[in-house]
Amino acid sequence: MILSITQTKDGWLWLGGPTGLYRFDGMQFEQYAPSNAPLLTRNVSMVNAFADGSLWIGYRTGGAARLQQGRIRNYSERDGLPGRSVWGVEQDGDGRVWAATSQGMYYLENERWHAPASSWKVPGGQYKTLMRDRQGALWAQGDTGVYLLRPGNQQFAKAPVDSGTGVLFNLPDGSVVSWDAGHGRFNRLAGPAQGGYPRQWERLGDPASLLFDRRGDLWIGLQGGLEYRTANGAPRRTTPPQGLSGPAVGAMFEDREGNIWAATSSGIDRFRSRRLARIEVPESAIGAAIMADDSGGAWIGGFHVAANDAGQASITPLWPARQQGWANMLTGFTRTRDGALWGSSYGALRRIQGKDSRRIELPAAIGKLVVKSVLADQNDDLLAAVQQLGLYRRRSSGEWEKAGNGGEVSVMARSDALGLWLGYFPGSVAHAEGAGWRSYGQADGLTLGLVMALHPHGRHLWAGGDNGLALFEAGRFKQVNGLHGETFDGISGIVELENGDLWLNASAGLFRIASEEIAQFKRAPDYRVRYERLDQLDGLEGTAPRVVPSPSLVLSSDSLLWIVRSTGVFRLDPREQLPHSPAQPAIIKTIGPPGEGKPVQQHAQFAPGVSALQIDYSVPLLAMPERVRFRYRLEGVDADWQDVGARRNAYYSNLAPGDYRFRVAASDYNGLWTGQPTVVHFTVAPSMTETWWFKALCGVLLLSAAYLAYRWHINRVSRQMAHRLQERVSERERIARELHDTLLQSVQSLILHIHAAVMKLPPKDAMRTQLEHALQQADDVVDEGRGRIRELRGEDDKLSFPDALLAAAHRLQLCEANVIQLKMCGSLRQLDSAIYQEAMAIAIEAIANACRHARAQRIEVELQYGLREFRCIVRDDGVGIPAEILSDGGRRNHWGMRGMAERAARINAKLLLRSSAETGTEWQLTLPAALAYTQ
Repeated sequence: MILSITQTKDGWLWLGGPTGLYRFDGMQFEQYAPSNAPLLTRNVSMVNAFADGSLWIGYRTGGAARLQQGRIRNYSERDGLPGRSVWGVEQDGDGRVWAATSQGMYYLENERWHAPASSWKVPGGQYKTLMRDRQGALWAQGDTGVYLLRPGNQQFAKAPVDSGTGVLFNLPDGSVVSWDAGHGRFNRLAGPAQGGYPRQWERLGDPASLLFDRRGDLWIGLQGGLEYRTANGAPRRTTPPQGLSGPAVGAMFEDREGNIWAATSSGIDRFRSRRLARIEVPESAIGAAIMADDSGGAWIGGFHVAANDAGQASITPLWPARQQGWANMLTGFTRTRDGALWGSSYGALRRIQGKDSRRIELPAAIGKLVVKSVLADQNDDLLAAVQQLGLYRRRSSGEWEKAGNGGEVSVMARSDALGLWLGYFPGSVAHAEGAGWRSYGQADGLTLGLVMALHPHGRHLWAGGDNGLALFEAGRFKQVNGLHGETFDGISGIVELENGDLWLNASAGLFRIASEEIAQFKRAPDYRVRYERLDQLDGLEGTAPRVVPSPSLVLSSDSLLWIVRSTGVFRLDPREQLPHSPAQPAIIKTIGPPGEGKPVQQHAQFAPGVSALQIDYSVPLLAMPERVRFRYRLEGVDADWQDVGARRNAYYSNLAPGDYRFRVAASDYNGLWTGQPTVVHFTVAPSMTETWWFKALCGVLLLSAAYLAYRWHINRVSRQMAHRLQERVSERERIARELHDTLLQSVQSLILHIHAAVMKLPPKDAMRTQLEHALQQADDVVDEGRGRIRELRGEDDKLSFPDALLAAAHRLQLCEANVIQLKMCGSLRQLDSAIYQEAMAIAIEAIANACRHARAQRIEVELQYGLREFRCIVRDDGVGIPAEILSDGGRRNHWGMRGMAERAARINAKLLLRSSAETGTEWQLTLPAALAYTQ
């Protein structure tokens, strides 16, 4: 049993009772628990919303609380309140908060409650009701009467009327009244008298609760049901048999949208105004033809119907219904210029003028068939669409003749501007053009299927049918489609108002397309129009009829729409627009792993490993929450907005660590997006393996491993090269030994023998002189041989690489170039012996080529002893190497350039060559330091 209901600034409906505190967003009730502390007790006596957005809560066992932004501040006896029930909390015109308790009035000051001093002139005793009127005055009703505290005053004034106990109301006219439960009457305490005591206030019985709504109508909660009284009209009552949730009605409340909420012993009931009023007509008139009259009423079947503003109808039969069955059925209406009303029926037409009603039988040639519709032509001839047989014309003289271009007619319409139009089974339209007819079908854009409604207006024609709506202009039909895939299927009634708004009676409801949307469609036929749809939430029930009657939607002379549905007849004022929902942004309720959502914080943080999230959101709209649509977007995950209809949850999985922004927006009741989206920021923390420093450490370890692998590879290559070079050195030493032990020793022995023979010749003998000269040359050959042997044994390594290179270049004496210029970069380091030999051979070959072939005048050698690399660069200013030699890798049958490349490959060196006629030639030999240097 809910004892108190209120609505806070953010739109939530709050309910308090013996089982706790609840809130409601229009779709779901949830028991509320504050984020920082629990309620003092679940036994709540009252709830009241303040203008600052806070919610005040009273407890039946004593104490009160203020709830704001999800956090609660409880006040108990320690804060000055008595340990008795708190029945009201309200703010006076000066911002002071008062509490009405079972032991008197209390006010809050500096976070402590105080009993008012005698100077306040408010007596003790029990107080049940506090109310602040629209002028800011605070009214308090207790056992001893009603007391008033005006803004700026420091004392209460007693109301002049002995009001007794009960509740207080501030009526729409500004007056203040109180309910005197002891005497069962209302007392007017302030404001205009409004002509005395309204009749609706009399004989209320013993109400358990009362409410005046914003129109001044009275709602009375009784032990056996709920009663509703207006200033004019009989009281209306609802009880459990009529759908009320329970017999005893307690708390009642009117929300910002005008909904009335009533708490019963078994549940909560919502009452709201509907845009459409049902017109109570006889059962035989449901589904029958309809036509508006000239006085705000309508002819429906065999009756004339007039209705007041509340939808209460007065019904007059058009003729005495003496026969049963189809004889009294009317499928269509039309009027001739003499004021006669004509109706189509089974096997006949019916003419009604004043009290004269007569039945005109069809010719025997036609038989007893149903006339689906009837239409008056310009000359008062009647056109009758006969089932299966097609169109017939009844002359004003009473003669019948076949008309039309053949086929069964489904609907007829005419206007002075557009002439006569007919819809034919199964889906074509014909237009009377002079004495002939022009037919339109799919080739002309008409794809409506069965055409059930034609509505000429001005210079254009609207057509409706099974498959939607089409506009005929400039000799062609253009299909109209709506947003979100709406096709307006099953149209049997169309009305275009003078302001250009278009109304459609279709299967899914009653549609309104604004004139601005129609204009946009005329400019761009592919445009999808916006629309409003009225359905059961607006009081419209059933579906639009098919074929008969047509039209099923008419405009009365007082500009109201009359709608025929399968369940009855309804009426609507098209000038009363669908109320927009309050400008209420969406609220994000909870966020977290599925099933573990927590209230939203300013910036939510989630632990490492959380990859799935559920986000619950809502918008407290209470009149028609079923029509509210939502869309959301998670930046970085959703490429665009996700339109999820009425769903109020978002689910995400496989979220990577990082910062996120979630946006959600709610539509109004017409599906239009209003206001700014609500945004929440949250962060998913990375696990240790997803942090930047872990990734950086992995990168460092990977680079270290690559470096170690590189060093191991270099060392392995160095060992392989050292082994191969050692083999070469050993081979050179063997060759050197062989040369020394064989050739040189033999030559030396031969020289000694010849020298001994020469010594036997006379000193000045010519032969001796010639032999001594030959012996000198032989000694030179031996010395040169010994030098070559030393080179093979590597004994010239005692010279540094730069000195050895200069000495070798000097011995060449191959050209007239200037002295070779040597440049060095870095500290001189000893080269590995094998590298020494190969690099020397490559450099000498480059110098020799510059002298022999390039005719260089200047040769420069640059040695770079780097920490990572050793480079030997030989440059000259010669004529360069011809392009064909460069492309072939050297001269044919010459091995200098090819030998240089082979030597570089053997020591794993890079040998680069750049040459042109303008800049000369440059050789660059590059080796890693680990291979080039001895240490």
